[in-house]
Amino acid sequence: MMMSSANLRTWRRWMVAAAVIVAAITVFGATEARAELSVWNYDVLSNAQRFDADETLKPISIIGARNGTFSGAVAVESAEPIKGLKASVGRLASGSNVIDGKAIQVRFADNWNSSHRRYKPGGLDILLENAPAEVAASGGKALIGVWVTVSVPQDAAAGEYRGELKIEAEGSPAVTVPVELKVAPWVIPATEDWRTWMELIQSPDTLAIEYDVPLWSDRHWELIGRSLELIKQTGSRVIYIPLISQTNQGNEQSMVRWIRQADGTYKHDYSIMEKYLDLAEKHMGKPKMVVLYAWDIYLVRREKRPEVNENAPAYSQQQQRIAQKRWDLQNKGVTISVLDEKTGEVKTEYLPHFDDPSMRAPWQAVFAEVRKRLAARGLEEAMAMGMVNDQAPSREDLTFLHEVSGGLPWISHSHPPRLSGRPVVGNKLLHGLADISYEAHVYRIRYESDPAKSRSYGWKIPELRAFFGRHGIPNGGALRVRQLPEINITGQQRGVGRIGADYWYVVKNPRGERAGAVYSRYPENMWRNLNIDSYVLAPGADGPVATARLENLREGLQECEARIYIESVLLDEAKRARIGEPLAKRAQDLLDDRQRAIWRSLWTNEEHLKLLGTLGVHGNARNEHEAIWQALGKNGVKMPGFWDGKSRSMRSQMYRDGEQWFIKSGWQKRNEMLYNLAAEVQKALGE
Repeated sequence: MMMSSANLRTWRRWMVAAAVIVAAITVFGATEARAELSVWNYDVLSNAQRFDADETLKPISIIGARNGTFSGAVAVESAEPIKGLKASVGRLASGSNVIDGKAIQVRFADNWNSSHRRYKPGGLDILLENAPAEVAASGGKALIGVWVTVSVPQDAAAGEYRGELKIEAEGSPAVTVPVELKVAPWVIPATEDWRTWMELIQSPDTLAIEYDVPLWSDRHWELIGRSLELIKQTGSRVIYIPLISQTNQGNEQSMVRWIRQADGTYKHDYSIMEKYLDLAEKHMGKPKMVVLYAWDIYLVRREKRPEVNENAPAYSQQQQRIAQKRWDLQNKGVTISVLDEKTGEVKTEYLPHFDDPSMRAPWQAVFAEVRKRLAARGLEEAMAMGMVNDQAPSREDLTFLHEVSGGLPWISHSHPPRLSGRPVVGNKLLHGLADISYEAHVYRIRYESDPAKSRSYGWKIPELRAFFGRHGIPNGGALRVRQLPEINITGQQRGVGRIGADYWYVVKNPRGERAGAVYSRYPENMWRNLNIDSYVLAPGADGPVATARLENLREGLQECEARIYIESVLLDEAKRARIGEPLAKRAQDLLDDRQRAIWRSLWTNEEHLKLLGTLGVHGNARNEHEAIWQALGKNGVKMPGFWDGKSRSMRSQMYRDGEQWFIKSGWQKRNEMLYNLAAEVQKALGE
């Protein structure tokens, strides 16, 4: 039947309207539908970079040993923001043997905020314990890492365990990734027994500022406890008790507060110190070193107030103004915290200098009481005095502090070493009076790049010396921080020191950017390039959290402990004879191969590497690359200046090439062989 013209027009209008509605529904549906998740493997050493063109999703491969903690990861990517992200692993099984979910942690790796300007770690570094509500898209993709971390029980059976990681998000089908864990039979020692030295420094003030909580409130103590728990995982057992305020470590208050009496004398409140020690012992373990921080560089006495040269470069003028402020403060006296018992208010005030006769009795009382309280905890032998850097106290200040403290040794964080080759006790390196018992230093670090030419065993040197990686070296990447301990214990250092734990940049500039660490509030005590510019923890939504670098640092330390166990047997004639020379040779070959692989990852020119042996014994090499640079120059290789543009470009390329080579070189297989070999040596000894 033919339609009338009017009906035809009506029908056409309805069809157009219907088409518009269908198109709208299609567009709306496309907007609401989530893009499918793309899940791909990335190496925990790679900062979530894709080095492999093969996009086939493979199992997460984890290599470990009993009583250790180990991780693997995948990346989750989408063209749209990712909402409602969840991930879980139920259990891992090897036949009838099971590692249950309580030993498995799933975390979400995120980037640092772009406002974190200096020494910002790259890649997916922050390990969040809960996924963000939304992973925003940037540059056309939303990207986040999913880490599976397994704490292998000490009594777990050796073998290959398997399980599944399930990843879900709103509007996307779930993705399942196989998880494969190989457990070697060797048992990693408890962290308090590790022989590789590690010093992570905790910052109470950073946490108070980051989470906007009052100092020493219940919430603040909870946050400090979380940091200490994370520090524990590295075997670090060093804590600082500031007896003066506003130091280079950024503490606003001293942990011993002074209370002025009506007659002008003082009594003292030790409650903050006691609470901090309680938390340290609960969350970190018994400290190996308790540093009483009683001196800093603003106390260096100068007769004349420095002047500012208005014609000097801006940086020079800045340093001159800091010197003026330092001079002004030194004339005020020693900064301490004074508590008003009635109001609970705490203020920074100034005591007369140490050379004032009226100060001997009160300071002697403080040190005597601190010693008594630490002795009651079994920590009297752990006491040390701080802090020495490139500058030391004057003879007068040192004599005073030596006498009132009962002759405590000092620690030093400096450019040049002082302790190298000196007696462990009785070295009297400070004005011929006081000992230095521990130092972390920048210059004259010794490495061994070629074990065929020379071997060192830094873990067994008598003096406690550690490498201090300034300029944020531990922020530089997962691979580098993982290798720091082994590079040093195969040289002539006991390990690594002066690393910030939670020293991320918390002080913001007027633009809201993270511009400085907590100590930047006190420029009079800035140590310039000796400041703590590294941090291996990160600010999570509800408190400090781990980073990819912290996990790699921990795994690197576990590898060191396996290495040290094997080397301790190889260096003991009786034990070496018991395991037999074939096993001893196989063990040494494996350790040498590990060492060569580390240096190959740092310097990809194999012709150059053949020229190297012992590095950094002479001169002021400040890191592995500068040590290589100096050694190549001495071997006749023409090198540009270490800090010029050409050398920076060369070093950057070496890092990239070396990282990719190492990741593809079978590093997990080398670790599997290391842990299995440690177990084989142990079995041969009948231990």
